[in-house]
Amino acid sequence: MGVNIFSKFKHLLALSSTLVVVSASAQNIEFGVYGGVSNYIGDVSEQKMRFDQFHPSAAVMGRYNVSQRLTFKGMIAYGKVSGADSLASKAKNKMRNTNFHSDIYEFSVHAEYNLISNKLSGRGGRPFIPYIFGGLGIFHFNPKTEFGGNTYELQPLGTEGQGTTQYNNLKKYDLTTICIPMGVGLKKRVSQSFVVGVEAGVRFTFTKYLDDIGGKYANANVVARAYGPTAGSLANRTGEVASDYPSIPIAKEGDLRTTPGIIFGTDMYFLAGFSISYIFQNTGMLCPRL
Repeated sequence: MGVNIFSKFKHLLALSSTLVVVSASAQNIEFGVYGGVSNYIGDVSEQKMRFDQFHPSAAVMGRYNVSQRLTFKGMIAYGKVSGADSLASKAKNKMRNTNFHSDIYEFSVHAEYNLISNKLSGRGGRPFIPYIFGGLGIFHFNPKTEFGGNTYELQPLGTEGQGTTQYNNLKKYDLTTICIPMGVGLKKRVSQSFVVGVEAGVRFTFTKYLDDIGGKYANANVVARAYGPTAGSLANRTGEVASDYPSIPIAKEGDLRTTPGIIFGTDMYFLAGFSISYIFQNTGMLCPRL
């Protein structure tokens, strides 16, 4: 699967490079920066966005304004996601007793559709241009957890039995995979050369494992024999807090590890922020024109 993912990445990179080449001789090309926040929706957030789990995010981007209605955008972004069952509202989820955090590195290409025409010369008369966007991206993640005062990468430990002989139908999940960005934004041309904006979008992913949780509890002894005692301990942490929830049985092999009542089939992450970009009016311009 990794080969296919990197093949898709090369196609996305080729498309982005084409837009950059076009920009060398075209007006109304924008390059800029973006800063904001990131968050996640998945099992450890109980399928909602927790306001205490926002993290800083940043990106560089380029836009090619095809017309007054259509814009193509390429973006290289960074964000972070995290969650902890200790923050859950339901005792059943607290009992799972997991925590994770992961950096997110994304490359994506978006098509923006302006809901009102974006005048491409001069400041224009619009206060703001609202738009919607959708696209395709590739992102890398690597969930980690805190345990015993140390930080561990979770994917190599096969916490649900991935890669063991007893669970040979389970393969370790890919850390680089596809996402589909979708969202809304507002932008305004504030001078002949600069555009400012605000944007928010969700990334629908093709993985259940942003948080390392996607299936059932494995036999902790099997995991420990394959990957060591720490992996065995992380495969089932319900015993650590069992005394706090005497009415809830300790999880056993084959029990669902995912959040009861799960709505979404895969995890998602969210990016939102403010941007400022510079419009290249022509190839001879060396300095911004205010």
